[in-house]
Amino acid sequence: MRPSMKAAFANLYYMKNIWLTLVCFFFLIGCSQHIERPSIVIEINHKALNQNTLTLSGSKIILIDSLTLPFYDYFQLIEEEDNSYLIGMNRQSVSLDFIPLGGNQPIRHLAFDDDGPGAISPDLDIFHYFGEDSIVTIQDRDNRLKVFNSDGELVNSYPKKIRDSKGMEMYTVAYSYLGQWPVFLDSVWILPVYPDLDVKSKGYYDRNKFMVFDPVNNEVLGEFGQYPGIYKGDNYFDILREPSLTHNSDCSFLVTFPADPSIYEYQLDQDSVIWHQYPTWNNFQNEGVKRDSDFQQFVNHYLTSAWFQQLTYDPFHHVYYRFAKEKQELRKANGEKKTAFEADWMVFILSEALDPIGFYSLDAVRFNPMFSFVTQEGLYIYDNQRANDDQMVFGVFELEDN
Repeated sequence: MRPSMKAAFANLYYMKNIWLTLVCFFFLIGCSQHIERPSIVIEINHKALNQNTLTLSGSKIILIDSLTLPFYDYFQLIEEEDNSYLIGMNRQSVSLDFIPLGGNQPIRHLAFDDDGPGAISPDLDIFHYFGEDSIVTIQDRDNRLKVFNSDGELVNSYPKKIRDSKGMEMYTVAYSYLGQWPVFLDSVWILPVYPDLDVKSKGYYDRNKFMVFDPVNNEVLGEFGQYPGIYKGDNYFDILREPSLTHNSDCSFLVTFPADPSIYEYQLDQDSVIWHQYPTWNNFQNEGVKRDSDFQQFVNHYLTSAWFQQLTYDPFHHVYYRFAKEKQELRKANGEKKTAFEADWMVFILSEALDPIGFYSLDAVRFNPMFSFVTQEGLYIYDNQRANDDQMVFGVFELEDN
């Protein structure tokens, strides 16, 4: 087993208080092994049981100050000194906002320099809080990762070189509002990446989507996350090309694609992929648009077609929640275009074995599924109905048996 990140960087750079002590609650030895593209596909068909649903148990109202945003497209949950915090990337003030989910602690703001080596971009792709002196930021085209302390001061920066098995340089980017998150394990990081290719070209979809990266030795140990066949044909999906990545309670990683009902399960110490298929979800199959379609054609397709959103693991109830948008007509009776959130939305509930065990019809006009997370209290989904501008509001949904 590799040494902990703190010890490894201490040996590598001769520093006493290195920035990174990674904690992986679900670590297995196999997580650090080299993996290649799986050569064995195991197919499993799942039937829906529909025994469970969700109930809206109440609202979580958080008072915010004038520097805090009511909605974050990139965030992280942490536990610190027996308190839970939501850390949001504030792209307006270019800061990290530490928002307590309970108690009377004030909101903290970690601001970065406007320029110089300690500056970060408002469109920062990835940040991760490991501790007060271990805040890592990653920008897609930057060949270095930066480490900051809790005062926003640059502690150090390290080289970052990511190439796939074909030798092509890959760039890190995480679409967290689509459920695409990096995963930071005890000895490796699982990073979502993209190649420097035209997203409309078929070659873009011949590459794996996730790299197993060793930050100590600055090398890629493996890759996984092949695009399914639907993305390799003549049709195009634009932003619906981006898969989500879900880490569950062991070294298993679940990859899902917006246009595909299936779930693909990878384990870092196995050379196989488990293909979970859901015949009852075939009405969510998405055919895309032609690759030579214009922007407006894609927007119309995005609004009218069915697609899946993120897959979220609930470690307190040992279930998964999978968000999905249903098909709808393009226009209202008055001729005005509908939004994606005016469609019918579902939250499918799956067991740990990935069997569908229930569903919930979500009012997406009120509750925005693109800002959601799980705590011990339940599934938090952002609530658009705020009484005042100084509030951040979530609906809290509890799992119940029928």
